[in-house]
Amino acid sequence: MANIPPFYRIFFLYIDPLICLSGIYVLFFDHATYIANGVPHAISVDVVDPLAHFLLVGLGSYALCIFGIQILLLRQFPDLKIWKIVMFSILLTDLGLLYGVYAADPRGFWDIGGWTSGDWTNNGILFTVATIRSLFLLTV
Repeated sequence: MANIPPFYRIFFLYIDPLICLSGIYVLFFDHATYIANGVPHAISVDVVDPLAHFLLVGLGSYALCIFGIQILLLRQFPDLKIWKIVMFSILLTDLGLLYGVYAADPRGFWDIGGWTSGDWTNNGILFTVATIRSLFLLTV
């Protein structure tokens, strides 16, 4: 792991998987928390219908796959080229999630002063990890 800077090694092997694991938990077991904190407040609902349940569990399944890649592949292969491929792929997911937030409420997406605590949790984490992944890919 000598060619992977310590900050990124610690973040991608320990912190990022914990963030992902917390998302997996709420996507599978605590839909109310995910709706309150992970969905733009402009489209939040109080009741999770069967379609929303299906979509949340599906999203959780994708997050579970990412978690598996993070904890299994990155630990087994400390090769910078593999790490960059994995981080680019996960960055695409981060950007897709950010686009989903934007598409749901374009005005609210840019109105940072109007963000709820849930918006700050979701968008703040997404922006932060996407920035860290981008800096890693740019070799900063």
